[in-house]
Amino acid sequence: MTVPATSAKESAQARRLVQEVAQRHFGEKATTVEECTGGLTNSVWRLRVSQGEFIVRTHANATKITDYLKEQWAMDAARAAGVPTPRVLEVGNFADGRPYMIAEHVRGIEGTEATGRLAIVEQLGRAAAKVHTVRTHGFGPVFDWSGNTLSRHETWAGWLAHGFDVEARLAILLKQKMIDRSQGARLRRIGAEIARWRKRPVLQHGDLRLKNVIVDADSGQLLSLLDWDSCVSSPAPYWDLSLALHDLGIDEKEAFLAGYGMKLRAFEAALPFVRFFNMLNYAHHVSHAATAKKRDRLECFRRHLQGGLDLVLV
Repeated sequence: MTVPATSAKESAQARRLVQEVAQRHFGEKATTVEECTGGLTNSVWRLRVSQGEFIVRTHANATKITDYLKEQWAMDAARAAGVPTPRVLEVGNFADGRPYMIAEHVRGIEGTEATGRLAIVEQLGRAAAKVHTVRTHGFGPVFDWSGNTLSRHETWAGWLAHGFDVEARLAILLKQKMIDRSQGARLRRIGAEIARWRKRPVLQHGDLRLKNVIVDADSGQLLSLLDWDSCVSSPAPYWDLSLALHDLGIDEKEAFLAGYGMKLRAFEAALPFVRFFNMLNYAHHVSHAATAKKRDRLECFRRHLQGGLDLVLV
């Protein structure tokens, strides 16, 4: 859905910047420049030149270029492993310092709008398995894509403690009564076990959901896996599974795992770790809701974390 720019002045300024990029990169003026999401703070544009259609993303924050560089590395690596991703043509800066990314435009529809969801979810599982064949170095969001080794966590336990910040997340969940003390103690035990892992890290997409895939409207074939800005380096497959399975129904979970190639017994063994990351991923959302005094939202999170919507006896 197209979101209008925050003002006509901002839209016109962003349009000029996009045309500058088209002229510099393609050597010609774009015949079509269409705004997809609004404003200069975070804007996405579709442009057409003689070589085809492309997407230009830009952001008001100059540091966003690091995210663009990370996405470029991840998409190139995933595509080499057999995962369909858009090809990034260029990452750079406008004259005013604003970062941008030029990538191929993939025609199709968002996975959430497609029919045959089970088949699409199974394809997403297969794509996840291929992503997890990409070896990486370091842990967390700073890995091979960055030459800044000082910011890289070289140990898994170090990133869990200081990057992911397990104790701070547990403290939030306990303070807001999302979990009780016995649950907190159990999560700490699982976290201690996870911290002892000596598994090699691999690329993890970080948001494997239907909103981030483009599929062919007629065949349902997965054409592209998008939005790699949340990708991390982590032992597979627990991080991605905790996020990918969160929004899926039972049948869809089974389809994803079938596509991934994970048998039920293996998933049962992985389940404590998947639950660990799933529950701790709520912490920042809970903190924001508490700060904004959104009591209804907090109650919704509490219900989720305490199994209030589960349909089976536990």
